[in-house]
Formats: sequence, C-alpha cells, structure tokens
Amino acid sequence: MVSGSGYVGEGRQDSVARGLLVAGAIALGLVAAGGAAPAWASAPRSGAVKRPAPLQAFVLASAPDSLADLQAHGQALGVVYPTYFECESPSGQITGEDTGAITAYANAQQIAVMPRFNCQDGPTVHRILTEPHARARALAGLAQIASNPDYAGVNLDLENDLAADRSALTSFVSTLARELHARAKKLTVDVDGVTHEDPALSTGFYDDRALAAAADYVFVIAWGTHWEGSAPGPIAPLSYVSAVARYVASLPHGNRFVLGAPMYGLDWPVPAASSRRQRATALQYANVLTLARATGASPVLDRSVDEPTFAYTRAGVTHRVWYMDAQSVADRLRIAREHGLAVGVWRLGGEDQALWSSPPVVEGPFG
Repeated sequence: MVSGSGYVGEGRQDSVARGLLVAGAIALGLVAAGGAAPAWASAPRSGAVKRPAPLQAFVLASAPDSLADLQAHGQALGVVYPTYFECESPSGQITGEDTGAITAYANAQQIAVMPRFNCQDGPTVHRILTEPHARARALAGLAQIASNPDYAGVNLDLENDLAADRSALTSFVSTLARELHARAKKLTVDVDGVTHEDPALSTGFYDDRALAAAADYVFVIAWGTHWEGSAPGPIAPLSYVSAVARYVASLPHGNRFVLGAPMYGLDWPVPAASSRRQRATALQYANVLTLARATGASPVLDRSVDEPTFAYTRAGVTHRVWYMDAQSVADRLRIAREHGLAVGVWRLGGEDQALWSSPPVVEGPFG
C-alpha cells in the first residue's frame, strides 16, 4: 500500500513512502470443495447486512512457520490469503502457483481460501491498469485463478502506483468484481489505511468509497507510519489505528472494511548524524525475543503508542527495535470490534502465541 509497500517478512520489500503490511481479511462466501458452506456464505452484499466473521490472516506460502501456525490456530480463522501469485515486471504477467498444503488444510477445515495476487512495482501496476492488452490479460488470469473450486475468490494487492491512476484502479476492480460475481466468487482489495480522504496524496490511488461499493471486502493496511526505509519509530500507533477505524467505519458499505493489524517488528540501525540512514530489518516476534536476550536489551512498553521497544548496540552501532506483542495486536483487534469491523493480520508464523488466548480472539466473531 502506500509508500514503503510490501508486506514485511515476505522475503522481498519494496519502498516508496510508508511501509506496511499485514494482513488477513474477512469471511467470504464459499467453502472447501465438497464441504458444507458456513452459515455466512450466502450472506447478501447489501451494505445494511452485517455478518459475524472470525479472524482472518495472510499465510506466507514460502515460510513453513506460516503453515504450522495455520494448522495450530485454524479454529480461530475464517479466511486465509495465501501468497501464491504475483506480477512479472515489467510485463504484468501473472506468475506463481498453489503450493498445495495451505489450500488442502484450509479446505479440510472449511476455512475460505482467497489467494493473493501481489504487484508492488508501480510502473507495472500502471501498465496492468491502463494498457489494454495487459489489463485484459490480468483480468482473464485472475478470473481463471478464482475459478479453482478450492478457492472462494481472490485477494487483489496492487501497490505503489500514483494517484493519477485512481479511476483506472476503480474501473479495474469494478470489472473484476463483476467477472468474479458472475462465477459466484468473491473479491477482496487491499488498500492503505488513511484517516481521511485526500486524492492529492499518494494514498489517493485508492478510492475507498468506490472500491467498497464494487468489491466484497476492502482490507485496510492499518500500519506503516514507520517502515524499513524510514527513521525508527512505532509501526502502528494506537491513535492512528483508531482514526483509521473511525474513518472507514463511517463510509458507505462500512461493514465491508477489514482492519488489518501487523504482527512483526523492525530493527533499525541508528547512524551517526553524518552517516547515511540504513534500512531496517524485518523480524517476527520470536526473532525479536531472541535478539533481546542475545543483546541483554530490556524491552519497555511505550504507552503513548501501545508498542514495545528497546535499544541495543552491536559493533559500535546503536539499534532501535519496535515490534508488536500479543497485547499490542489484541488492542488493535479490540478497536476493530468497537467499530463493527472485521479484522485481519499479517502474517501467520512467529507471532506472539499469547495472542490466541487473548480475549479479543477467544470472544469470537468480528464485524
């Protein structure tokens, strides 16, 4: 999503202006092939109807810990977004494949599977949205992916394009949604989290109102105030998350928005004033704990933003770490519940396992 796009921890990071992600999305109709549909599968798309939805999550196809986490906590999940497909630059051609195990397990547990199509190269996204041949090929390819009987639909993650392509994105999403709905499939669109709409900003690439009117769900990346290429700082300050939640809940079709929460940390080298800024390293929670123990650091909770942080020195260089623990994630899930939003997380694997016994998860449905 905006700036600094790239879901942290997936092995390749893009940087533009903010940094993010996370995520999971909302319960979407359809189920495993041959399985019985859950009660909410046939819910109408009317903005006036709200249906309960369990926690949603992205599953990193390349990471064994992500699958293991899915198998350990599948009972708390309603839909997963496996990271199977991406764009080839600069052509926009869809590449990737279903790795099998994630889909098979989710189907067996009647967890809806909506594979993610990820394209974070701005010029390539522009080509997909505006060049007729590339656009038609992408639409056909995504419809073909969604036609897989093991899938409930697809997750569309287009990032780092300019606000000038705002209308082109809306048109692409509207066309894709019609194609998928004709096949009884669903569409989730990922967007950057904002506290108000300003088409003049880079976040103006996403027209939240129009996208929510066309798609079934809009997954909001509610983090990234600091990212790998920024100065050190909190990843998703609680006041920012609250403002994002209030904004999207106030929009038409507000019940189609999914508030995304991150479950990772970032480790920034802090150079001397005369030195060039260095990029942060993404860490899963388990890695953060290992680092703190190895360096003798003492994490503290910054209550002003509701995120733990600590500093350490290695090879003469000071580092600053910000990260999300179970309480930080749970607090953001609670905000989603308070605003009647569904909630999703980036990503399964390596997070603070205490999350799964926290009240917001144990208490059940969101949205």
